[in-house]
Amino acid sequence: MSTPPSALRLAHQSGVIFARDRLARRPAPFIWQEAARRMAERLPLLKLQPQSVLDMGCAWGEGLALLRQHYPQAQIIGVEPSVLLADVARKAHAGRSWLRGLRGGGRTEVITGPLSGPIGTRAVPHAAQMLWSNLALPWVAEMDSMFAAWHRALLPDGVLMFTTFGPDTLRELRQAQCRDSGIIPPAYPDMHDLGDMLVQQGFAEPVMDMEMLHLRYARPKDALAELAELGRPAHAATAQGLRTPRQWQALQQALLSQAQAVGQTEVVLSFELIYGHAFKLATQPARAGVASFSVEQLRATGRKR
Repeated sequence: MSTPPSALRLAHQSGVIFARDRLARRPAPFIWQEAARRMAERLPLLKLQPQSVLDMGCAWGEGLALLRQHYPQAQIIGVEPSVLLADVARKAHAGRSWLRGLRGGGRTEVITGPLSGPIGTRAVPHAAQMLWSNLALPWVAEMDSMFAAWHRALLPDGVLMFTTFGPDTLRELRQAQCRDSGIIPPAYPDMHDLGDMLVQQGFAEPVMDMEMLHLRYARPKDALAELAELGRPAHAATAQGLRTPRQWQALQQALLSQAQAVGQTEVVLSFELIYGHAFKLATQPARAGVASFSVEQLRATGRKR
């Protein structure tokens, strides 16, 4: 008998929370901080000056600080599934909100909730003008459903900005043939597929961009430590159970041999970093064969008749 989809989603959400709880004991990894910094460099290109911002998957809170620099008057709410990781972000960035409020600036809050956004709750009673998400999509099992939830979380004319990983991320692990170790990177979607998903879920004018980042490590052990800091719940290709010391040694040797084969003395890990942004239009474009009317329009038509 197959497992119902609802049970699978619940199991995945539990895995996400458990994995992100472990990240609370680690410092923010370099690639996560760098992705947030590079995405923030794109903020001045927007004409919108949002008064309400959601940071979905705020993790250690790097995005909260960057958003506050660009939007000092905005209400910024960080949403994090892990209670432990939310507490790290709260202590690092949200604790100074009361002093900023006294000076006339916007407040920063961190709440615990799903990556889809707890819109309609007491903590987040309304949707936001901007939704920011840094490397949260790799933790999501159903990206199209997540985009649909994020579309609902935005006000009309709101903007979505996010980063995620592309299919060439950690290609060195695939090339090293490390399947026996259980360290198998997931299959990340192409940026064109992500753009199609955004359109299907109601977003307009999606713009996708990518760049390759190559991180170099003196030892294979250092490279694997970076991957451990990134975390991530287990995916379908991951081997079950703990890895033995022999498996770890084989993995490190495979990465080192791969580097030496191309004349390198350092181990390199590649990250395809994808940037995306799109808008939620105030008036959704009509689809062929589909007409939409508000209740107020229908009532007004009825009164005229």
